[in-house]
Amino acid sequence: MAKATKKSTTKKVTKKGTRKPKRSYAVYIRRVLKSQKSKLTLSGRTMKVVNSFVTDMLDRIATEAGALCRVNKKRTLGSREIQTAVRLTLPAELAKVSLGQAARTMSKASN
Repeated sequence: MAKATKKSTTKKVTKKGTRKPKRSYAVYIRRVLKSQKSKLTLSGRTMKVVNSFVTDMLDRIATEAGALCRVNKKRTLGSREIQTAVRLTLPAELAKVSLGQAARTMSKASN
């Protein structure tokens, strides 16, 4: 006696939703590169590596700043927490240079 197998006649309904766009900093990386060295370009693979690096560093700094807010029982993430997170995350000399550059850029933007 062979068992009869039932085949499912119901169709799978697939949603045609929109995909969440990938966040990329390639446009901004290219702008900074062009402002420094106008003839210099990056290959696609190099751009992916630099984009990955920027994303990773942003995530590390944001995580550290969030932890600082939690420790200090603050609900607002301010520039002071970001600066402290940069000092804790980056090596000493790189942190000094980046904070100096950020201060210069902010004063230039506000004027």
